[in-house]
Amino acid sequence: MFATAKYESDDLRVSFVCQMERADYGVPRSPSWWEPVSETAEIDELEILGVSVDAAALPKDLRDAIYGLSVDLDWEGEIE
Repeated sequence: MFATAKYESDDLRVSFVCQMERADYGVPRSPSWWEPVSETAEIDELEILGVSVDAAALPKDLRDAIYGLSVDLDWEGEIE
């Protein structure tokens, strides 16, 4: 399963896509939930100062900083 998350500020808008995995407490009948697999996060759309930007064209350090924005976002939806 895949999910999306968005980060928005005055200068930056980023849409991320990430693979999700089911997690639980590891004991029988424990509740389960979906968690993002952080190393699978990808930048789907990127807009800087109102201009669409190809994330692959950015320097690696800047791209890594943008990926870091996805860590605390709420992931939602399902993309099959």
